[in-house]
Order: sequence, then C-alpha cells, then structure tokens
Amino acid sequence: MRVTLDRMAIEDVGLNPQRLAEAIHDQLAKIDGAVPIYEIAAALDIDEVREQPLCNLEAALVTTPERDRGSILLNSRSNRQRRRFSLSHELLHFLNPTHEQISIDGFRCTRQDMRLSSGDRIADRHRRQESEANSFAIELLTPRYRLKPFLRGATDLAHVVAMAKEFDISREAAARRFVELHPEDLAAVFCKDSRFVYAACGRDFPRLSITAGEQCDLGQAVQGTISSFDEVAPDDWLHAAQPACELSAQTLWQANGRSITLLRARQSDDDGPGFDDTFERFTGGLSR
Repeated sequence: MRVTLDRMAIEDVGLNPQRLAEAIHDQLAKIDGAVPIYEIAAALDIDEVREQPLCNLEAALVTTPERDRGSILLNSRSNRQRRRFSLSHELLHFLNPTHEQISIDGFRCTRQDMRLSSGDRIADRHRRQESEANSFAIELLTPRYRLKPFLRGATDLAHVVAMAKEFDISREAAARRFVELHPEDLAAVFCKDSRFVYAACGRDFPRLSITAGEQCDLGQAVQGTISSFDEVAPDDWLHAAQPACELSAQTLWQANGRSITLLRARQSDDDGPGFDDTFERFTGGLSR
C-alpha cells in the first residue's frame, strides 16, 4: 500500500512518543492487520531500509544533523517481527531532534536497548533515548484504539498470541504491551530453559525477587501449549516486604526452550478498578 504523510504536522505535536505515534495514525486511514511500517518509514523521508547480517546489533540509523533524510540498517538474522519493531524504534531516533547518536557512525542499537521500558529506572541519556524509542515503536505498531478487544474478558496468554498475530509483532512485544495496558496487576516473565531472563511488569505489580539466571518453577514444558492459570506461592516470586496478595501463573511454552509466564497478583479484599475505568486512565485524553 502507498502511504503519504505530512511530516511537519506529525512533528508539531511535540516529542512525546505516544503523541507522535498517534499523530501518524491520525493521518492513516483506519487499517486492519499489521501496520505498514516500511511504507510509513518511506513516507517520513527514510530513503533506504537495508537488511544484512549484524553482530551485536539489531539496527542502526544514519542521518544528517538536520534529520531531513535517513537510512536504516536492520539485522537480517532476526525474524520479521523483530525487524519490524527495530525499524519502528529507529524511526523515533530519526523524528526526535533531541536524540543524540552515540558514535560517529550514527545510532547503533542492541537487543538489550530494545528491552528498555519507561518503567525502568534510567539515569543516563542513551538508555532514556532507547526507552523512548521502544515506547514509540510499540505505540506505532499496536495503536491503542485497536487494542480494547484484546484486553477484555478473562486474562489469558491466548490474547497475547492473538495480538502478536494480528499486528505481526513478536509474542514478547505483545506480552509487554498486554501487561502495560491491562487493568489487572500483571507481569510477563521471560525465561530460557526455565531460567529467568527478564520481566516486564505493570505499574502496580509487586516487586519481583527473582534474578537473572535463576531457576523458575514453571511446571512441565510442552512446546506450543498454554498452561492453565494456577495459584503459585508469592514467596517464590515476590519480595517479602510487600502487602499480602494472591498470585497465579500461566505459561506459554515456545520453541528453543523459551517461555512467557504471565503472573497475576490480586490484593486481598480489593477488587480493583473496572476495565473501562482503567482503560480510560491509560489512554487518558490521548486515545482516539
């Protein structure tokens, strides 16, 4: 599909990643399926998107000081969904004139950079820039006005799988988005061979106690399946010095020993806010 965008109107909304992404969608006709990110990049003055094998990098951006033109390099070793996210990530570096490249070769972004979120405690400029680029990327690839159906009903990793398929993003990115916007207190735990890699937590989720490389009790692995939600011991996952809560877990078993576990915390005698109230709080006045 051909995409035409008024870049000046987009940049007029300011530097907020969510507002920039929504300004782009305001100019697009309402679309179904995957967001046409390659066409969007071209419409925003990215002259070339090239893919080649990279070591220790997921993507790079080369641009002029004026940000009038740019070229983006993506790691061809990564799957299509990760490349789509990486391209969206680099677009924010291109659109935000306050972002500074970290080398004379331009912006060079690693897989670790692509995991930083606004919920992380970030002190240095580079990590803040990467966090903002990630926020923009997921806002652009999964516009909020289309997410409500995935956040309704029973909490289930099946919704994460459906979201990933609908928007052509990785299940990892979908799980992070699901946890970010869902009205319940959730965390997504990412493991390799049942050992903790990292987690993405909703803003009210209790503090996790597990550390990188720690063995997690996830039950019997059956690739391609989703377990039921079962109660788990909070002491196995959470720091002790927190209000008492009930904790349950559900695991999606993926290929190559990878898994996503959804943790759900429920405070005693606290039903929490309803879906509509919470969804409006997240979208505020920014959603369509």
